[in-house]
Amino acid sequence: MTKENLKDADVTSLFPSFLFWDADKIDTEKHAAYIIARILDYGDVENVRMLRELYPEEKLIEVIRRRRGLFPVTGKYWAVKFNIPFNEVSCLRKYYPV
Repeated sequence: MTKENLKDADVTSLFPSFLFWDADKIDTEKHAAYIIARILDYGDVENVRMLRELYPEEKLIEVIRRRRGLFPVTGKYWAVKFNIPFNEVSCLRKYYPV
């Protein structure tokens, strides 16, 4: 499958449907951050491999940095993998003022 075909494919045909139990229609472009976060939090090695074929590394890094809803353990793991400082990962910041 080419990159263009991947972008046009239904997300539930690329990934297990149980990963997206809470959504009906998912657009790979419009909902990229949601898809990336869901796969990083709940996906397995094969799902992450497919995710990396679907989106450029820069997009994954952007989501890891900005997505507050990522599990902290997910944020730490991917921050280490992509060499992102922990203080740049939103899900690792405290949500309340000190």
